[in-house]
Amino acid sequence: MIKKLFIKDFAIIKELEIPLKNGLTVITGETGAGKSILLKALGFALGAKSDKTYVRSGQEQSVVEVEVQTNKDSIYRRLLSKGGRSRSFVNDEPTIDINYKSLVKVIADFHGQNEQQYILNSNTHIDFLDSYCKSEELVKKIEFIFSNLSKTIDLLNKAKIQQETASNQKELLKFQLNEINSISPRENEDVRLGVEFKRLNHIDELISTVQNMNQSLTEHDHSIYRQLISTLNDLERLSNYDKNLGTFIDSLKQASISIQDASVSLFQYAENIDNDPEQSKIIEDRLQEIESLKRKYGGSIESIFTFKSQAEVELESLSGLDQKIIDLEEERYLLVTQYQKIADQLHESRINNAIKLSKEIELEMSELNMAGSTFEILINTKPDSESLINFNQERIAFGSKGYDNIEFFLSANPGELPKPLVKVASGGEVSRIMLAIKSVLKKSDPVETLIFDEIDSGISGQAAEKVALSLEALAKNKQVLCITHLPQIASRAHHHMHISKKINNNQTDVVLNYLKEEEKLEAIAGLFSGENISVESISTVKEFREKARG
Repeated sequence: MIKKLFIKDFAIIKELEIPLKNGLTVITGETGAGKSILLKALGFALGAKSDKTYVRSGQEQSVVEVEVQTNKDSIYRRLLSKGGRSRSFVNDEPTIDINYKSLVKVIADFHGQNEQQYILNSNTHIDFLDSYCKSEELVKKIEFIFSNLSKTIDLLNKAKIQQETASNQKELLKFQLNEINSISPRENEDVRLGVEFKRLNHIDELISTVQNMNQSLTEHDHSIYRQLISTLNDLERLSNYDKNLGTFIDSLKQASISIQDASVSLFQYAENIDNDPEQSKIIEDRLQEIESLKRKYGGSIESIFTFKSQAEVELESLSGLDQKIIDLEEERYLLVTQYQKIADQLHESRINNAIKLSKEIELEMSELNMAGSTFEILINTKPDSESLINFNQERIAFGSKGYDNIEFFLSANPGELPKPLVKVASGGEVSRIMLAIKSVLKKSDPVETLIFDEIDSGISGQAAEKVALSLEALAKNKQVLCITHLPQIASRAHHHMHISKKINNNQTDVVLNYLKEEEKLEAIAGLFSGENISVESISTVKEFREKARG
């Protein structure tokens, strides 16, 4: 149970430290006094979302904490900054939100207008029944399996779509790879062959020109070599007269040797040139093949290599589609088998418990001044010819919680056929039905604190007295907090908390007090008659309260 609630700078609450007691505690006060803010703060401490607007004006942050008594006392604290950021602590240790919410979710159970809307959504009815069946673990398992099954089916459908187009794509990729592999270009081959092709295209010019050069160097009667020898002879003759000419002789002799060497090399070059027209044609054809590949696959040999690599990877992927589909179909079969088994277990449990829950809710409803009402839980399935799940040899639709469709039906008056609860229940009936369901479910629920925000909405008179009795009964085993406007409920309370507002220095603050016996009588009288509280009304309330408390 919750031992203490501490609130600081939350909305209009400056600072409150509230000890919370066992049994039934009612919270009363004028409209706008801060009753709902009190529960809003408590909800925030227990993991609910909040908004930065709840930070008290002029303050940096709100602080809300609860002290909870279990095996050992623990303090759960949350901070809300004016920027909207929240932080959570357990026994002063920072805790990430997901872990914090997991820890606090078993501390208290809230019931208010939102929960009434919850029961008016037929999609949630399955949750109430599963809670009664204690099937939470099975539901978690089937939700996990359903998620995996949905993903597997999606992957399988995509793989089959790929497979439909894969055949043509595979043939195209094989053709392209065969074309590249049959030519098998090498790195920079187009550059090297281009140089060679240019040389072969000028082979005749090369031979004739080299031969002419050779003639000019050494073969003609007036060749460069012969002229150089003649010049050398003249120098040798003149060197007899001037020894300084000897250096020129050595240079000319070296030049003559070089000319002879060059002439021999040019002759050998011309002799060794392979003037084969076929070779030129071969190179030309090879260049055309490479250029054709370059035009198709990116404009360069490097791009051809890149395309080939990517095509090989894609072909391998497409070639593996058949095996991938086989593997996915096997995985789907296993998941469907697991799903079917758990869905059948859930269905059997729901069928076995639906009537029991209906009867228990009817019994609680009769205690809440709805005697003669009929409450039924309808369980059915929806046919789906393409479904993977079967029931009674028929393919049926299925979802994350199984294949059952659950809906609550109500007949509030004897003799009338039950109709969908979401269509026929009035506001007051919804409040009592919700209380009846909670009264049934809380018998086995580990949550020790129940919080009701104006569960008395839409009811009065004898119905209000019945609701008060039900809350009192719940409070025998639970800590119950209840905001109320009904004197019937307030009269049954073990503790009475009153909230009011005061203004200091142009700032509003909230004041909260546990009422003493005489104060309780005045507060309950106020619920009966408003602000005009007389001695007679207090006396009447006293008698009323003594009667209510036996």
